[in-house]
Amino acid sequence: MSDENGPAAVAVLDAHGCHFIRTVDPDTALTLFAVVSEDPHDWDEIVDYWPRYRTPVVCEFLSGLAVENLDQKTAIETIRECDAWMVLDLNEKRLITGPGVPAIGRDEAFSMAQDDASEEERQSQNYPLSIHLPPWWELHEQVDTAVIDAPRETPINKPHVDRNVLYGDPLIQDIAARTLETAASEAWLASDASENPRSRHPFTIAVHRDWLMTPRDDLDGRMPRQLLHGGHHWIGLLVWGQQLRVQEHAPVVAAPDHVFGYETAPMGDEEMVVYFDLCRELIDAAWDWCTCERGKHAIEHDPEHRLQLVQWLREVKQQWLEAPFEGGSPPSFIIECSQRRVPRGVGVPIEGMTRLEEKEQHVIDCDCPICSMMADGVFGMGFVGLDGHHLELDNEFAFSMFETREQWEEEQRSYAAFSEEFEHQASEHSEPKELDEFESVWSGIVSDAPIPGDPNGHLKMAFLLAEIISDMETLENAEDEIPVLNERFRDYRNSDEDQLTATAERLKRYLQFLANEHPELTGKSADFQSRIDEQLRQRDSDAST
Repeated sequence: MSDENGPAAVAVLDAHGCHFIRTVDPDTALTLFAVVSEDPHDWDEIVDYWPRYRTPVVCEFLSGLAVENLDQKTAIETIRECDAWMVLDLNEKRLITGPGVPAIGRDEAFSMAQDDASEEERQSQNYPLSIHLPPWWELHEQVDTAVIDAPRETPINKPHVDRNVLYGDPLIQDIAARTLETAASEAWLASDASENPRSRHPFTIAVHRDWLMTPRDDLDGRMPRQLLHGGHHWIGLLVWGQQLRVQEHAPVVAAPDHVFGYETAPMGDEEMVVYFDLCRELIDAAWDWCTCERGKHAIEHDPEHRLQLVQWLREVKQQWLEAPFEGGSPPSFIIECSQRRVPRGVGVPIEGMTRLEEKEQHVIDCDCPICSMMADGVFGMGFVGLDGHHLELDNEFAFSMFETREQWEEEQRSYAAFSEEFEHQASEHSEPKELDEFESVWSGIVSDAPIPGDPNGHLKMAFLLAEIISDMETLENAEDEIPVLNERFRDYRNSDEDQLTATAERLKRYLQFLANEHPELTGKSADFQSRIDEQLRQRDSDAST
């Protein structure tokens, strides 16, 4: 909002009464509007969430506002006399604004600027403010005050996630019972699943699917799968909002973990992905136990020994949650970040949390020059995430990140149409063509245009070098030469101006050595050397001008 809109009156309704602010400036009103994105339960939670949305254009603490405790009737009577007003109804999950407040919308992003800044300063200021109202909140904008007294238009359909069931003994008991029953079945015994882990996959799918898709009494007839959905897209937007703040040098602020309903709040994307992997880890561990001697004894002779499997799975779960996940932070930290609605940036501090995202260990020993540049911090802060693509690999709705079967089936149809078109185009271009002597030696697409954010051209060169290294990995006696090539390129891109010519020459000499040793690399080696020369000429030209 701009100051042209003028101040507004704000009423916050919660179970304790009405918190009334007679006048707030437009930026503060907009920020209060944004805080509703977190689904606060009462005024105290608005205070707790405020740091996640505060920008330099508003007060640091809400204690700086003149907040009155009024009865709701008096507050609404006062609002009726105003043109610009806003009601945050935390009880009924509704956000209502009057005619004098401009329409804002459910999902919007604003760039905040200080009112007393000059036009030039305003151009350089970019304090991001993201608004993403929860799906179960109603939004009524620029309406009459009669809407305040009217009931909600729809029921409050907020997901309630029972993590005690999803992560606790109900999960472990269910997996133990299903895997033991499966291991004693005719289908299992007729297969080679006991000896061949790969043959267990169809059984794994069945156990996992049946856990997710079976209604349970301890969930009031709901299926565990239903608890995973309903809010993950919304939480993803809140996490993205925090990531935007980091890009403008604002801190990442974790949502407090003492708020009402923290343990039962909806899942985010990353928690869904980790939960899928946890279920698979437990099922795989159960198969291993069933195929060992004591497992066979439990199946064939003494059902009481099955308690040992439950205890074993408890230990597996705890160890897995605290072990590094794909070389990075443990699943427990990923889940906490998802619940507290913050992005995971390598080494990026999070206000309200003590742990940091750990650098993936594979980068240290990776042969990829692009990964090496990432490890050196060339691209600035690195954020990591889980996209959940592997949840779709089994072609099962149960594991999909789509909430409804209709959405999933529509995606399946779209993917099938895309695949058909892709195969059709591939068949049209499958005819052999004559070799062009001027054709690029590179298999990837090489454009003369620079890559945005790559002023020195090093990233573009890293992509080409990665292709050379990929070729070297298929050649005999080239494995020990890859680290040397990476080291020469690292020295070149990290060189000061007075060292640049020397490090460039060392890199070119080594590329020529590789071409002499491995004729298959001659074309790419020669082209890469010419690109180094061109880069040096361009730098000399820039320096002279």
